[in-house]
Amino acid sequence: MASAMTGFSEQIKLADQTRQWELRPEQEFRFEVDFNNAIILRLKAGMAEIFGAELGQGTSYNFSGQKVAVFTWHGCTLEIQGQCNVEYVAEETPMVSYLNLHVALEQRRVSGDQASDAVSTTGPIVMVVGPADAGKTSLVKMLLNYAYRQERRPMFINLDPAEGSIMLPGTVSAAPAAHMIDPEDELNSLGLNKASDVSTPLCYHYGYASLTENPKLYKLLVSKLASTVHARLANDQPSREAGCIIDTGGVVDPAGYDAIQHCITEFKVNVVVVLGHERLYSDMHKLYAGNDQITVVKLAKSGGVVNRDKEFLRQAQLRTIRKYFYGSVNSEFSPFSTIAWYQDLKIFRVEDALAPSSALPLGQDRKLSETQIVPMEPGPVLLHSILTVSSLDNTEDENKLLESNVAGFVYVSSVDENKNKRKLTLLSPFPGRLPRKYLLLTSFKWMEV
Repeated sequence: MASAMTGFSEQIKLADQTRQWELRPEQEFRFEVDFNNAIILRLKAGMAEIFGAELGQGTSYNFSGQKVAVFTWHGCTLEIQGQCNVEYVAEETPMVSYLNLHVALEQRRVSGDQASDAVSTTGPIVMVVGPADAGKTSLVKMLLNYAYRQERRPMFINLDPAEGSIMLPGTVSAAPAAHMIDPEDELNSLGLNKASDVSTPLCYHYGYASLTENPKLYKLLVSKLASTVHARLANDQPSREAGCIIDTGGVVDPAGYDAIQHCITEFKVNVVVVLGHERLYSDMHKLYAGNDQITVVKLAKSGGVVNRDKEFLRQAQLRTIRKYFYGSVNSEFSPFSTIAWYQDLKIFRVEDALAPSSALPLGQDRKLSETQIVPMEPGPVLLHSILTVSSLDNTEDENKLLESNVAGFVYVSSVDENKNKRKLTLLSPFPGRLPRKYLLLTSFKWMEV
């Protein structure tokens, strides 16, 4: 994998085609780069930002496998080195409406700061909903970065298991926005991928990429995460006053409204932002028309938002997994191999929620099976799997595994079935033996290159 990182750098050096773009005030430069290519972006003059994060003049920013928009309020000159798949300047953007949303949220925070209550008021709890590829995560990044620039530290909550925004895909998680989101590293810089982080993200194992694969388990974990987040906010005044920004998966079908409503209720959401979908906005407006505690806001999606095919999403997930173990180009990690003997591990998986009722144990209800864990015998089936390391103490009840915070992840690089040395070789970003013996199987496979 170290060679893969070196190859990335060499690719940038070889792609030496350089050109400049002049942007007028309130224009946006949009570009797309595939995973097999890389470009360097520099701000030569003026001021510009990527999803609310200001660019440093003369600083080199590396991009690969990303779709990015560089916006300027006052005009700027950009230099691009390398070949993009798509690049153009957009005249019309929804940035003014996005900034207006931030201003409205900040006004709520200021009103809370000025409240005369003895106990500090909680800031706005904002949930962004909409179809897949509507720009929800991009808007969330803007709101987080704009809040940080106002010296606010909101809690970022990721409820989309397909995106590894804080930790790895297959989880629901939360982390305080303790620093600006890096334009290159995206939201992953809020998780354990940043060595300078001092607070461990809240993270719970779901194991799937879609919330529809196990809705019962998904709702259980949302409730657990919400309870833990509110408990943490009670003891963290800056985050409490700044509120929460919640990202969600693509849901527009009325069948998925139950999951949205559950999230809104559990997190005590008071601002629902519907992005790029008229029907969803209409339905949400009707659902909460009689609730004066919840404001439903409609925003247009950016013209720069494009649909991502399954292959692109898969590549993005694999890159997030690789980054967890090996870091990024600017911050490379040296992962460690650990030998774990079969007898020292307890590996579980979530009972298959899609199994026919006839396949379930006698007397067992399907709803129960969706949130039930079953033990697994280690073996070749685990090769190239990603396993979740639970923080559950070795003396605690195994039935609490799903409700325990994630301690980290390991990758199964080899399986030895020899009778006298039945063992797994595990790749970990941290040295030493596994801190806990309880592991949960995810549905994600990754082939180390």
